[in-house]
Amino acid sequence: MVTINDIAKIAGVSVMTVSRALNEPDRVSEATRDKIMAVMDKLGYVQNRGARSLAKGCAFNIGLYIPSDLDSTDIFVARTVSAIGERLGSLGYSLSFRRKMSIDGNCDGIIAVGLHIDEEDEFLRISEQKPAVLYGNSRKFENWVDVDNYKGIYNITKYIIGKGHKKLAYIGMDFSAHHVEQRRCGFADAVRDSGLELDENRLIATDNTEVAGFNACERLLAYGAPTAIVCATDLIAVGCMHALQRKKISIPNDVAVSGFDGFGMEKTVFPKLTTVKQPLFDVGVKLADTVVDMIGGSAPAKGIYIEPDVLVGESV
Repeated sequence: MVTINDIAKIAGVSVMTVSRALNEPDRVSEATRDKIMAVMDKLGYVQNRGARSLAKGCAFNIGLYIPSDLDSTDIFVARTVSAIGERLGSLGYSLSFRRKMSIDGNCDGIIAVGLHIDEEDEFLRISEQKPAVLYGNSRKFENWVDVDNYKGIYNITKYIIGKGHKKLAYIGMDFSAHHVEQRRCGFADAVRDSGLELDENRLIATDNTEVAGFNACERLLAYGAPTAIVCATDLIAVGCMHALQRKKISIPNDVAVSGFDGFGMEKTVFPKLTTVKQPLFDVGVKLADTVVDMIGGSAPAKGIYIEPDVLVGESV
């Protein structure tokens, strides 16, 4: 078994220097750290987590809170958690899942994904005891990382308007959450900023399902077909496309349709859906980096937005 004595000998440094490089890297020069890490990689050295925990006085574990009503197999959750776990692993931390919001000596910090608005006060209390970072912006809590939902919908709406569309409709989600309101506001502001009239009768809120998107689109068509429909999610957009195609309405020649998510569904429909691609991996990495930085004594984050990209398909 490879030991730090072996590493020190090959790297040409003292055992103390190797120990500091592992446990107090700020006290070792970057060049020396790089040399030590290169030797470790070559020898396949794996640090003993138990000994490391005793030396540093922490568990090297991050708690991940996900509300019990949020399916852990959901694509949004699975991809985010995968990114968080991968990044934490590279930083020497493990990840433990929690369905109840709690802290204990087995974790050094906590990340919350899918936090409900009515849980924010409890999360705020926990953040006063240990480093805590939230996925999703909050009016009560400063340490958060989020996709810029407002900018994502704003940008795709402006893109659609740039294609010559002037009669736009919006199908949003019908529940209370910051990102729901931000997407709706992004659409409304893009329309107004383009000098177009915002028709409140063409703003519909519904469930985040294909069936709901189908029914909402039929309501819009009964009111009078728009030239473009901006949807708050890809599920809603796909249902909307099915409703249009059932009535032999051509996409995008008669009505353009856009979504929001970019989890892969945009490639399975015809025409391919133009959507906003959520940067879930980037968010997960930033969440992990932020909580580890806070554990290390860095100043907490003060709200970080990551702007999503418009993924151009064939539906606009």
